[in-house]
Amino acid sequence: MAAVRGDQYFDGWNGESIVVVTVASVSLYNAFELLLMIASRFREWRSLLFISLVIASFGTIPYFVGFMMEYFMWTPYWAAMLVSSSGWVMLITGQAVVLYSRLGLILNNPTILKAVKWMIIIDAIVFHTSTTVVQFGKSYGSEQATCSDALFYIEKIQMTCFCIQEFIISGLYMWKTVELLRIVSKKGTRKVMIELFTINVIIILGDIALLALEYIGERLMERSFKGFVYSVKLKLEFAILSKLVDLVQSSQRNLSESLADVNTFVDVSRTRTASTLVASTESPTATDSVPGWMAKLERRHVLHVEDVTRTSSDPFITRKEV
Repeated sequence: MAAVRGDQYFDGWNGESIVVVTVASVSLYNAFELLLMIASRFREWRSLLFISLVIASFGTIPYFVGFMMEYFMWTPYWAAMLVSSSGWVMLITGQAVVLYSRLGLILNNPTILKAVKWMIIIDAIVFHTSTTVVQFGKSYGSEQATCSDALFYIEKIQMTCFCIQEFIISGLYMWKTVELLRIVSKKGTRKVMIELFTINVIIILGDIALLALEYIGERLMERSFKGFVYSVKLKLEFAILSKLVDLVQSSQRNLSESLADVNTFVDVSRTRTASTLVASTESPTATDSVPGWMAKLERRHVLHVEDVTRTSSDPFITRKEV
């Protein structure tokens, strides 16, 4: 049985085709640039953060290569779909794992962290598998008309669920960032935390824009801009991580300690709030109020760095004594 091609393919140079090629080119550039920055920045290549960043960034490449193969009809349709689908899996779930990999830095709740992890795993298995099977069934199966109808609905369902997944993870970041901003007083640290909040707002807005394109039927534009939006989101994620690393290197403390200047961390106007939050971390019923490292800093207003031996586990920096 002959394969049924995608709904959109190249039919001459016009405004639409120029947009598709331009967006693909910029996205591929972002992917290669990000891979180079990741390789040069990280010193430890075994962390979940490094692996997820590499997978998500690399996923942009097969996603757009397969998309161009399909759009320009360079190869058999099954080959284009195979390449594009593999990139799509790495891009979508890889991005979610990037967010999850650093969530524990500000969220001290093992139950929520475990729930987020299983949400990512289950969504990946259910929606990547079902969408790919139905997509191939539409083109090569014996029930192509049925699969075509099913694909129309499942694409919207999987996009909605993946967006909700990122809304939840980004929402957790925003919630905890707002909470921590109430007790952090150092200007530089507050700036980084505000940027962390802003980046997660941008992530949500990007997902909403893609979802809107899907629901109004702009399938070609949605596929084109998906890789671009995700490549930009990954670059923003990497940028905020770099700023956190700069705090580590400039203050000669580990990543946890660098998020607050212990000499100015607690001011008179915030002492009561901070004390309340620290006390809450000691309660078995409120273990997620403040990260453990922040609670310790609240109990120690002054840290004598020269008396401390660093045992950093941060993947960006090597272990050494102050």
